[in-house]
Amino acid sequence: MRSSSIYWVAIPMLTLFACEQARYNEAKDEIAAAADTTNLLSPSRKRIKTADIHCRVQDVTAATIKLEKLVTSVDGIVVESVLRNDAQEQHEYSYSADSIKQVQLYTPVSTLTLRVPVAHLDSVFNIITAMAGYIDQRTLRDSDVTLQYLSNELKNDAAVQDERETTHTKKDSELEVRKYNEQKKTAFIEREIANMAIVEDVAYSTINVQLFQPQVADVQIVLNPASITRAGFGTETATAFRTGVNVTRSIFIFFFQLWPLWIIAILLWFGYKRLLFKRA
Repeated sequence: MRSSSIYWVAIPMLTLFACEQARYNEAKDEIAAAADTTNLLSPSRKRIKTADIHCRVQDVTAATIKLEKLVTSVDGIVVESVLRNDAQEQHEYSYSADSIKQVQLYTPVSTLTLRVPVAHLDSVFNIITAMAGYIDQRTLRDSDVTLQYLSNELKNDAAVQDERETTHTKKDSELEVRKYNEQKKTAFIEREIANMAIVEDVAYSTINVQLFQPQVADVQIVLNPASITRAGFGTETATAFRTGVNVTRSIFIFFFQLWPLWIIAILLWFGYKRLLFKRA
């Protein structure tokens, strides 16, 4: 009886151990097949290449149009292209009796985000470098995300296998089981989307370009607002006469407000005269 009970315990344990060992070997084979981690130049690895450049060109507008056509010709995508003028200084000078000269100093700047097939990254980037008269900054990046991609795949495979073998006890409520399944599905979808983004970034490289050119002066001759809004000679003469009358009236009223002082001054003057007369 004891030997038969031992068999009943040992057989399930050996079966469970064999299943776990088979699952471990299967995962190990998947890792080896997905990527050769000992060779960094293996084609099976997931490498994301990006580039940044900040440089000066002779004509920003012409260079921007040329880059947009170049990216389109190699089946790339212009994600964003922004052309703007950064104003620095503005001056005004007298030009004639009724006009002034306005001088606006500014720097044209162009910012582009380009997506090109990875096979054309070097050629496109070299063309941009050749267009530059002065390079302020130039950066090339090569990021290896093979392990991240492989981790997402293995986790999803394990989630699928776990879903086939998972059983729920009577103690688990329906709400708990539903939440658990929803969390697993959400994590599964997020890993799938992350791997799709990695595949896309591996196939298409991103180039961030910022172009600028030497400072430019915009000169314009415009009418002088002061000369346009100034009144005519007759109007100014009449206005000056009215202004003089108003000033005279204000002065007269000011001195008239001091009549007590005038009376006191007159009385003092007569008193002084009378005193001098008595002494004489």
